Amino acid sequence: MAQPTFKLQGAKEIADMFGKLPKQIKQHNVWKALWRKIGKPALNEAKSNVPEKTGRLKNSLGFFTTRATKNFMGLYLGPRVKGAYKSGGKSGYYGAWIEYGNEVMFWGKGVGKAQKYMKPAWDNNKIPMTQKALKEATEIVAKAIKRHEKRMQKYGRLGY
Repeated sequence: MAQPTFKLQGAKEIADMFGKLPKQIKQHNVWKALWRKIGKPALNEAKSNVPEKTGRLKNSLGFFTTRATKNFMGLYLGPRVKGAYKSGGKSGYYGAWIEYGNEVMFWGKGVGKAQKYMKPAWDNNKIPMTQKALKEATEIVAKAIKRHEKRMQKYGRLGY
C-alpha cells in the first residue's frame, strides 16, 4: 500500500478533540461532517471537470459511506455506482471507465480515451483541505456540543 504524499495537519489534535466528545455523539458522524465540509471544494471541482456528455455521472458524484468507511472514520468521494442512485437515473457505474479509459481494455477492443475528472480535482484541493481541517473541526465540535446540550435539556438522558 502506497504511503500518502500529504499529511492532515493537526490530525492528532482533531482525533483528541473528537475523542473528548460525550459518548452519545457518534464519532463516525462527526468525522463524516468534517470530511464533507473540507471535501466540498474537491467535489465541486470534480463535477465541473466531468465531460458534458455524461450528465448522469455528474449527478452521481458525491460523498457516500460503506460499512468499511465506518471502521476508519472516513468517506468516499466519487461516483455512486449502486444503491438509491441506480434506478433514479443518477448511476455513475461508468465513472471509472471515463477516469481510467487509457488503462482499461474495453471488451477486448483496446483502450479508450481517459478524461480525468477526479484526479485533477483531488490534486488541486488536497493541500487546502488538509490546512483547514483543524479550523473546520473546531467548528464542527462546537456545533455537535451545542446540539447535544440542547437535546439533553429537551429530552434528558432518554434523548438518545
